[in-house]
Amino acid sequence: MLKRKFVIADNERALLFKERLLTEVLTPGIYRYWDFKNQLKARVFDVTSSEVVQKDVKALMLNKPELLGEHFTEVSTDENEVALISVNGQITELLAPQTQKLYWNTEAKMTVERINISESFQVSEKDLKRLAKVAKSSVLSKGLVVKEVINKQVGLLYVDGRLERVLKAGQYGFWNYNQTIALVVVDTRAQLLDVSGQEILTKDKVSLRVNLTATFQVEDAVVMSEHLSDGKAFVYNALQLALRQSVGTQTLDALLADKTSIDTYVQSVVSKKVAEFGLKLIQVGVKDIILPGE
Repeated sequence: MLKRKFVIADNERALLFKERLLTEVLTPGIYRYWDFKNQLKARVFDVTSSEVVQKDVKALMLNKPELLGEHFTEVSTDENEVALISVNGQITELLAPQTQKLYWNTEAKMTVERINISESFQVSEKDLKRLAKVAKSSVLSKGLVVKEVINKQVGLLYVDGRLERVLKAGQYGFWNYNQTIALVVVDTRAQLLDVSGQEILTKDKVSLRVNLTATFQVEDAVVMSEHLSDGKAFVYNALQLALRQSVGTQTLDALLADKTSIDTYVQSVVSKKVAEFGLKLIQVGVKDIILPGE
């Protein structure tokens, strides 16, 4: 073969090899070479996604900067920093600490913003406004914890499993590197709870179905979270047990004569029990008592 023709598209770059030795980088265009012994070979790369992912090409770029230096950009981070990669003004990637990546230089404008996370793992208010918009995407989801704590909620920030601080209403972001970050949001508004269809035997062995409703709220989010995995389930079980105790110690006639006795008993017993775990029982009421058909 006397002459070789290589066509490199706008979204491509090519490495030209002669007898397996790199000789040139081909940018978009049409190239013609004399190749009497069929020694030339072009390896073409799509640079639409500008990151260089091929291990052998990375090694080649780093080992031959005199040939390849102007065609790629190296970005690396130390153990206490992250880097935000933006292309044409849009954040596309977050580099974790101690990361090295190579990117093809293209017409797209790539910028690198470095952030020191050793001074504070909390994202600054200025950065949070930008990052909150893309925090849920795959770009940032692994390295950034972003949550909003609204009115009547409490945020519990845990670092490596230990409670670091209690957060009031607001928007928060934390870098999830060099430690494990967890932000638990607890609702402190009053919550309605129904205990329905409880079949219970009275003292005189009559089977009843009792429906109970209750209202409770979280008073101390820290105490509740330290002792309970599910505060609502704990209150539900406490109401169930107290209801059975109340009905089981009275005859049917006594219950029908004074239905409020169930409310009073359940309120008294459950209020004390849940208070130890940062919860408050606001109100309890029997909705209805269903008698057996016979």
